[in-house]
Amino acid sequence: MKAIIGLGEIKELLKTDKAMKILLAAGAAIILLIALSGLFGKSAQKPDGAGNGVSDLAEYERGLEKRLTEILSRIGGVGEANVMVTLDTSEQTEYGKNADMLLSVTAPKVRGVIVVCEGGDSVSVREKVIEAVTGVFGISSLRISVSGSQ
Repeated sequence: MKAIIGLGEIKELLKTDKAMKILLAAGAAIILLIALSGLFGKSAQKPDGAGNGVSDLAEYERGLEKRLTEILSRIGGVGEANVMVTLDTSEQTEYGKNADMLLSVTAPKVRGVIVVCEGGDSVSVREKVIEAVTGVFGISSLRISVSGSQ
């Protein structure tokens, strides 16, 4: 059995009406599938950053708080920590002219952070925590409060 078909053989096959109809039908089916996937894909899926706003923002805050709590509690002297993060803005999403292409997504900006931890009464621990939080979020140390827990 011959495995490779030459260009000349393909041209001969396409000369028949039956082969040409099959090829046209297959091409039309592919174009139709592509068009339908674009229509249904946009309506079935929310674009990145779309949602119900407040709960998305709260979920994002909780994720930041959890990750920050985990890392801060690993710093020497901090001990068990509780963290609260507040955000200034929600996620900003920018689309192209026809809203068909995502250009950029900007994460929400952190407004402030409160850390309550076992070692928070120690000046050196407070400095370590503030340094870590300013480094992670790029915010001023004035936007960070660190206290000891009872």
